[in-house]
Order: sequence, then C-alpha cells, then structure tokens
Amino acid sequence: MRRTRLIWFALGAAAVVAVFVVSRIFTPEIEMPVIAHLELIEPVDDTGDITDEDMIANRSGALARDCGAQFFETTFLYNDHAPTLEIALTPENQKATECILSRAASQAIQTRIIYRKATNAQTH
Repeated sequence: MRRTRLIWFALGAAAVVAVFVVSRIFTPEIEMPVIAHLELIEPVDDTGDITDEDMIANRSGALARDCGAQFFETTFLYNDHAPTLEIALTPENQKATECILSRAASQAIQTRIIYRKATNAQTH
C-alpha cells in the first residue's frame, strides 16, 4: 500500500519537473533592456570615525530629494564599497539629473555613468 502511494507520488513529481523543463525550453527568454544610470559616490571620511549617517548615501540622497528625483536607489557602506545613489537616466528624470550634476561637484560627490540591465523588481 505504501509503496504504491510512493510510486504515484514520484510519478507526479516527475511529471511536474518534465513539464517545467519543457516549458523553459520552448518559452523565449525576455531580453531586458540596458539602462544608463547616474551613480553618485558618497564621500567617506578617511579618518576612521564612521557614524551611522556615513553608512548610507545620506548626502547624495538629500541632494536627489532636493532636486526633485522621484525614484532612485541607494546602497550602503560595506567592505571596500562606498555608499552610492543610482538614478536612471530617463526623460522623466532629466531635470532632476541636471540639477544633481550641477550640485554634486560643489559638494565633493563623485559621479559616473553605469549601465545595467533592467529588472522586474517591484518599485512601489
């Protein structure tokens, strides 16, 4: 009795795996577009006195909010990576990015353009 149930269970699991593999083979992979982002690299104090405010992109985040940026991503300080802020270079962000670029140099915030593939991440 138990062996019969286990056999049916194994056959059902094998059928599910087979359908999954076949569907992955015949489903075309959706190519995500590459989007340019403006990356602001937060200046870090080299004296070794790091506070909680230094762990996040606090100054560049405030700069982006002051310039009217609607959506941007920040990273935090870890190992050898300074905190950063990334804002997509899209027509909707044009005024905000122009404002950010004009103010970033006066605040000693480094900028660079990076390219990454778009993701299906939830943005709200």
